[in-house]
Amino acid sequence: MATRRNRDAAGRLLLAAAALIVSSGAARAAEGPPGATVESLLALGERLNPAVRAAGLDTTAAAAQAEAAGALDDPVLTENYQNYHSGGLFSMNFITISQTFPLWGKRDLRHRAALSEVDAARGRERAAQDELDAQIKIAFARYYAFTRALVVNRQIQTLARKMRQATMVRYGQGDGAQSGVIQAQEEETNTVIEASRLEAERESAAAQLNALLARPPGAPLAEPMRLRPIPAVLPRVESLLDRARSGNGAVHANSAAIDEAESRRRLAERAWYPDVTVGGGPVVQTNAPTGFSAMVSLSIPVQFGAKRADEDAQTARLDAAERRRDGTMATIQAALAEALARLKAARDVESLLRRQRMPQADALSRTTLASYSQGHGDLAAAIAAEHQMHDTELELLRTETDEQTELATIERLIGGDL
Repeated sequence: MATRRNRDAAGRLLLAAAALIVSSGAARAAEGPPGATVESLLALGERLNPAVRAAGLDTTAAAAQAEAAGALDDPVLTENYQNYHSGGLFSMNFITISQTFPLWGKRDLRHRAALSEVDAARGRERAAQDELDAQIKIAFARYYAFTRALVVNRQIQTLARKMRQATMVRYGQGDGAQSGVIQAQEEETNTVIEASRLEAERESAAAQLNALLARPPGAPLAEPMRLRPIPAVLPRVESLLDRARSGNGAVHANSAAIDEAESRRRLAERAWYPDVTVGGGPVVQTNAPTGFSAMVSLSIPVQFGAKRADEDAQTARLDAAERRRDGTMATIQAALAEALARLKAARDVESLLRRQRMPQADALSRTTLASYSQGHGDLAAAIAAEHQMHDTELELLRTETDEQTELATIERLIGGDL
């Protein structure tokens, strides 16, 4: 009976495990592939990108080293045996354990320098994450633009097909030339060629996204739904620069490097002060009771040249770290001003395209095609109107891509969302 109950319990356990596996697989299938929004891709990149994961491991390694940075060196075990012949055999055996203690705050300075290195590693990790986020945002904008361009191309193909049909009707009624039919067919063929080019560009953008996510090049991506909104009011470059001082990973790493260099410079100055070594242990003697010995020693800092050279080196490293931080801030300031100006210009262009040129091009295309279909108008004018609408749609998509590129650049520089 007990065996049967055990078998029944094991069977129920296996069924429950199988149901759990099936349900989790169904949930993943229901979620579908990533790519509908840029947020889904950013979350994957944070988990999967090798460069970001390597930067995180560097931070972990630096933190592990910092834990032992202020620890004492290993103690030293010394055995000293002495043997004398003075009317008889006499020997002494000194067993001593000694420990060196750095004084004058040297251990604390070493620990501070190691903690600063941890902060620098965190800054580099943040910079790697921000750089990856910017690349994903830009690649997603391209993926979205080429996906939408294919939709526009299909609309243009429909218009070109209608135009060709209208041309053939007019030619059949004796109201058009054969050259017009050929020209309309050529226009329809051009839209098919353009579709092939756009599809290749879309696949290229998808492959770039998959590479950033450490996925196979042909891994499926969902159809992009929307781009991130552009802020209606853009901040001034001064406020962006303030955010970069506190949020930019490279600036954080440079500031931490300055703190580390300052700690090591102060440590080099303390090298002129001696360290103390304390020891003690039993003394085993022949034909005598066991005694005890104690010792205290001080290091003598007489290597003046080496200590001065180390002081000069640490001072130079401190100056270099400060100059490096200043250079990074100057580069960020110039890049922020440039990206903000380009974002403003792209936003203005998008507004003009949406409010003026798009309605004008759409109205002209509809009117010209309708007129030509009714036997009026010129084929060249109809084709020109079609091209104008197509070019306006593509220009709008390029402008949106430019906006997303500059927005991603600004957010990378300030280390957060705008």
